[in-house]
Amino acid sequence: MVERPYHQHRFVEKIRAFPAGLRAGMREKDEDALTSFGFLQEAGEDIPLELDKAAKKTERLLLICAVAGSVLFSLAAVLGRGSSDLAALLQRPAPDGDAQQTDMVLQLSYGEAAIEQDVVLDIPPREWTRGEANALFEQCEKEIRERLGCAGPGPGLLQGDLDLPRVSKDGQVTVTWSSSDPARLSEEGKADLIGINPDESVTLTAILSAGEYNRRVDLDFVPSADADWNASLRQEASALVQHLPSSLTADKQMLPAQSPYGANAQWQLNKTPLPWEIPAFFLFIGAVVFFSRTDDLKRRLKRQKSAFEQEIPNMTMQMILLLDAGLTVETAFTRLIAENREQDNPLYRAFFRLETESRATNMPFVNLLYVYARQSGMRDLIRFASLALDCSGRGSELAEKLDRERRQLWNDRLNLAKAKAREAETKLSLPLMLLLLVMVVIAITPALMEM
Repeated sequence: MVERPYHQHRFVEKIRAFPAGLRAGMREKDEDALTSFGFLQEAGEDIPLELDKAAKKTERLLLICAVAGSVLFSLAAVLGRGSSDLAALLQRPAPDGDAQQTDMVLQLSYGEAAIEQDVVLDIPPREWTRGEANALFEQCEKEIRERLGCAGPGPGLLQGDLDLPRVSKDGQVTVTWSSSDPARLSEEGKADLIGINPDESVTLTAILSAGEYNRRVDLDFVPSADADWNASLRQEASALVQHLPSSLTADKQMLPAQSPYGANAQWQLNKTPLPWEIPAFFLFIGAVVFFSRTDDLKRRLKRQKSAFEQEIPNMTMQMILLLDAGLTVETAFTRLIAENREQDNPLYRAFFRLETESRATNMPFVNLLYVYARQSGMRDLIRFASLALDCSGRGSELAEKLDRERRQLWNDRLNLAKAKAREAETKLSLPLMLLLLVMVVIAITPALMEM
């Protein structure tokens, strides 16, 4: 049995361990980004579980992007190749068909010099054969006789103006009219029946045409002895392309093997470039999904933190009222938590959990609150917890200090509201300026139009 080298085993192990290492690294990075919201876990937010959900959702979306991008890329690559049968592509279309274009690559070589040039090959429809033209003429003649009432053995009866067709019903035959007596019956079918002798006849001649005519242009170039061969080959390529109509046979377009002056010519189909825009688009979508995997969680945690901070002034006011009513600090907190138990606010949810932990560990509530405030990093909550811890045995003194703290908190909230109002006013000024500009344009447009 042949043993594989040790470094090959290590390489395979690294490949297998890469996805797990990537997940672990991304999880650690996401946890670091959400460290500032860790205190909200006491308010009922299960951040690790939410991170797991965000990771699974991201993996599903990335898998969908990868599969959809691969499928669309494969389909576009296959459909973009088109037909690879060069002989079939060089066949001239039927006379009633449309001209075709085929992308080719012309490779010219002369000695050691060689170039490639993209060529758009125009292949016109082939000419009608005599048998095909006769069949078209017979059908067109039958249509004309039936239309003009000349289908019988005798001459047709001229009763007024005639509606003379210019093309056959299938559009393949062009009809040109001429008259033996234009004064009586013009080439446009206008008839003058006044004074006409019933024994006299006027002959209309229909010339039926089917086919196409080609124009040929020849460009000749003579290379010099010290010429730039690549430039000369480019000129030869241009001349060869212009000489293609001369290689047009009755059935197909022939491709010359040499240029007019002997450069070897090879013809290949111009390959359609792969649609790299599709995988690039899905890579972009995948990157957006990957880097925004925790955005929803961050926004929700920010809303919870904002609600937490905005409730601190209200909670401080309630504490002041309870302390002024003669309750102790511990009793005031218990009453505060009980009265706001039903509120869906993270501040009271955190207080309820701290109260439960205080009863389970027999530690004072204010001590746990101070530790929790330091973990949260919010200055307002830290000041509140510090005052509660320092004055836990003196309710009246705590009420006075909390009253000063409450006024400061409300002033801070007022200043924040004013700042947001000024910001909103600034943002609203741009639409007003655009509206003013539109009104100015409307007002001066009539004056500009009269100038």
